[in-house]
Amino acid sequence: MAQNVGPANAAVAAFDRRAPAARDLAGQASQLSDAAFDMAVRFHNGGKLLVFGIGAASTDAQHVAVEFVHPVIVGKRAFPAISLATDIATMTAVAARAGMAQVFSHQLGQLAEPGDIAFGISADGNCPSVLAGLAVARDAGLLTVALAGHDGGAVAANSAADHVLIARSDDPRVVKEIHVTMYHLLWELVHVFTEQQGGAHLVPDVQAQCLDDVCVTCSDAAVPGMVVTLLDDGLAIVGTPSGEEEVSVALVAAAVGDTVLVHAGEAIAVIPK
Repeated sequence: MAQNVGPANAAVAAFDRRAPAARDLAGQASQLSDAAFDMAVRFHNGGKLLVFGIGAASTDAQHVAVEFVHPVIVGKRAFPAISLATDIATMTAVAARAGMAQVFSHQLGQLAEPGDIAFGISADGNCPSVLAGLAVARDAGLLTVALAGHDGGAVAANSAADHVLIARSDDPRVVKEIHVTMYHLLWELVHVFTEQQGGAHLVPDVQAQCLDDVCVTCSDAAVPGMVVTLLDDGLAIVGTPSGEEEVSVALVAAAVGDTVLVHAGEAIAVIPK
């Protein structure tokens, strides 16, 4: 006789199914931060975001584009972004003539500029259309970012993008949920980087200056500081114009002498020298 699985047990099973992928996502914090920083640099220098994916991933591409173009949080800066999966007339025309694998690479060849960002999404990392798009974008000098699922598939195996973020699960529902979390984190971190003193720290040879009376452990602004001493438990002493403070460096690979960007007591990126 089959055992009856009650609602409580079903809920526990649902959470358990998501837990490994969620923990793995936390382990990719540094990669997420690096990707967001590079995206912020491209936006700061006038680049636009070109997002693409097939099937269910096409809805994520639309979601990413609208998040950047029309931020849900009032007062947040909008950035130029286009979903290449939205224009059905263009996609079907390219597919009829050149094949489905070329629907994004063709558009990127016409719309992209070297300073732009190509953002491909593939549930299993093996979508030929996404792979072809990333390849064309990378050859053209774009920053390439990819979200993949499972073990990363060909996207991860072939290092198809500058930044590859993987939702490690065989369950398509979990992959979708982790991808949604990833691109919302990227959106938020891009704003953290660009909002710091107008993004001044993104420009070579320009030092971002800390606001008067701003404490890096509790402010809403991200501020730069130099790592003075590494402590146990993922902590460090960071020097800022207002003095030295203890912050967490658990999300970044920071060494003594590195300049890190600190937000709410957490070092979220190592600023390139």
